Amino acid sequence: MLLVLDQHLDLDELSGLLDGQSDTTTLVCCSDGVYLAHHIAQQWPHITCFALTADCESRGVDAPQTLSHSEWVALSFQHKQWISLAP
Repeated sequence: MLLVLDQHLDLDELSGLLDGQSDTTTLVCCSDGVYLAHHIAQQWPHITCFALTADCESRGVDAPQTLSHSEWVALSFQHKQWISLAP
């Protein structure tokens, strides 16, 4: 499953959305969601977490794993289900 996080959430909201996710889950952080990429990678190491390179660069964020727009498109073809995370 591919999850998309495009906003900054408080840690309780984030825990509510990510606790219980399986190790086959992939998360893409974009827009203001990139601010949480480092925390997500540490807190939920079983979830593959990427942040969009362009959004990281525009916000001065150093994320552990980044993804270009073209890589995101390629990744999207590997996942039939997408869920946009919102509190």
